[in-house]
Amino acid sequence: MRNLLIKTISLLVVAFVSLSYAMASSPEDVARAGVKSVKEYVAKLGRYQVKFNVLAGDLIYVGEYGVEGDSYYIQMDNVEVYSDGKLRYEVDNKRKEVSIDMVDLQSRNILDNPTRCFDFAESEYEVELQSDRGEELTLYLQPIAEDMDGEIFLTIDKKSARPKKIIYRLYDDEVEVAIDSIAASKFPIKRYNKNHYKGYDIIDFR
Repeated sequence: MRNLLIKTISLLVVAFVSLSYAMASSPEDVARAGVKSVKEYVAKLGRYQVKFNVLAGDLIYVGEYGVEGDSYYIQMDNVEVYSDGKLRYEVDNKRKEVSIDMVDLQSRNILDNPTRCFDFAESEYEVELQSDRGEELTLYLQPIAEDMDGEIFLTIDKKSARPKKIIYRLYDDEVEVAIDSIAASKFPIKRYNKNHYKGYDIIDFR
């Protein structure tokens, strides 16, 4: 009975997302519906875990991160990043350094502030439909504020609104982040503990 209920709810969610796109009559409406749907998709996960690949030039990095409210933990190569929503602790295990800084609450970069990387307010971003191909939508987002630079290309699944890829473009530089998986997590995220990094140099930018 429980499995049947879960399947029914899942089908209703997919049907609702599909209906939202169907009711959007113009490319602008489709783009706005896409931004709203991906935000709702992630919000419903609660505490969640993401596995991703980063392509920057000729370099490829594999990583994962977890989000719990305003807090997050990122692990990529030799680097770990912890945040409690206010402070950001970036640990370089190769150099044995811990850099401490304030969280950039305006950032939507998945590697800088993953708690808000799928939250694009209409008052802050201009949104356009870049492409609508098969089962995917690609949205083009540009910040409205003059002090915020760069362009964002967000690709989502048309049926479920699951985020699949993000491209950040600033002038001639481009970073592509492929979302391999995103799912709700039963386990608390890792929290920064200075005792785990005894002997590391502390660099405080606050």
